[in-house]
Amino acid sequence: MTKAKNLDLESQIQLLTRVRFITRFGSHLLHLSGAQGSGKTWLAHTFLEHYATDCHHVLLMCQPGQTDAQHRTLLLQQFVSHAMFNEHDSLCQSAEHLLAHQPHKLMVVIDDAHLLSTNFIAELWALSLYAKQQPQLQLNIVLFANHSELNQTLVQVSHGSGIIPLALDIDDFSHQEAVLFTEMLVASDDLTTASRRTLKQRLLTVISRPGALHNLPQSEGVNMTSKASKQPLLALVIVLAVIAVAIAGYGLMTISSHTETSTQAPTTIPAVTATVTFDDAPLPPQVHTQGLTVGRTDESAHERLVISEQQIDAMIDDQGLQGHPIAKATEATEATEATEATEATEASPVTSPSVSTPTAAATDITNTSVPSAAVTTPSTPTSTLDWSLKLAADQQKLAAVKPSHYALQLAATQSLAAAAEFISTHNMTTAMIYQTERNQRLWFIVVTGNYATADQARTAKSQLSTTLQQLKPWLKPYRHIQQEMNRLK
Repeated sequence: MTKAKNLDLESQIQLLTRVRFITRFGSHLLHLSGAQGSGKTWLAHTFLEHYATDCHHVLLMCQPGQTDAQHRTLLLQQFVSHAMFNEHDSLCQSAEHLLAHQPHKLMVVIDDAHLLSTNFIAELWALSLYAKQQPQLQLNIVLFANHSELNQTLVQVSHGSGIIPLALDIDDFSHQEAVLFTEMLVASDDLTTASRRTLKQRLLTVISRPGALHNLPQSEGVNMTSKASKQPLLALVIVLAVIAVAIAGYGLMTISSHTETSTQAPTTIPAVTATVTFDDAPLPPQVHTQGLTVGRTDESAHERLVISEQQIDAMIDDQGLQGHPIAKATEATEATEATEATEATEASPVTSPSVSTPTAAATDITNTSVPSAAVTTPSTPTSTLDWSLKLAADQQKLAAVKPSHYALQLAATQSLAAAAEFISTHNMTTAMIYQTERNQRLWFIVVTGNYATADQARTAKSQLSTTLQQLKPWLKPYRHIQQEMNRLK
């Protein structure tokens, strides 16, 4: 759908032009509804980039599972720079505090608004009514949602106000637009003439919506690729079968030659005198376990836990960091726990109690006993100091990016060690980490990319690996990233 912005799609242009005309004068709340795959997300970003150029942009892309406090935080942080607010206050209360001192012209666009709660929709409606009464404030709220999922909610929240929210429908493509969109898709794919003709015929049977039309060439390409891959696989099977027949024939010839040799007269084998030598050296003395363990043992046998050099080094590093800030000591402890967990996993032959802290390990040494050969030495983990240096370098890079650019958020953890493990697991060499504070707790956010527009960010998101796409990464403006980093200053 990102390629369609260069096409002359009349229905899309008329809709966005009408929204721009309505929002140019005064404050409003608009509800744009469309069926699944009607291009709501593309329309939301296109409207901000090309039709709302004379106002401050505020974008909220709703995700399943987000709370009202998270939605308020994401919106209010984009209203003004370095915003100070309470995420549990209503939007009107925060707007009175943030927007009352000077004139503002804000364009709030919310994608997948059907995921919002009824209470939050009521707050947005109250905020729109508040903006109508402020001459220095122009605030327009545009909601993009699935068809008919917000109609009843908007009727309920606007009841008694005497004002009805404006509602617009996102229609399907006309026949002309579907043909134009189809030509664009066929021209952009490296297909043969026969495949292109088949694809055109299939596109005529699909619903004239951007999502359905855009996803069809991908499935078609997969089918053609699978058919093409069968030919070299068939050739490989034939070659293997020929080799197997040749090996079998050679084996039969060898067996027949041995059979002919065995039917001949046996030859006389000279006698060989064998000299037998007995080893009279005594066996090693039997090892008695009594008295060899540390301390005395009870009637029930215990095992000794052998701690490797890497664990001892991690304990020493943890003690050496006690004079440093709390955040670094916590990271050292988490690194030690990660090392111990790795060693416990690799030493599978050993059955012993799990050791969660260095103190517990020192206590269990005197009560257990196992052979030292049963513990394998793990590979040396990445230094916590290296990740701390990477964190500082990444935050300098993120602070220097233009606030209007976009990044992709991949993960949010509560420890630097967990963020480092995520990057190492997914082999994200270009990923960056920054630190922020939410609800009086430290968070480490993993992001990647520097994209000038949201279209470029969405294209990069579609090119991520399948594992990362299952985590549902989302677009994040650098303005938001830099505001989160400034909380700790």
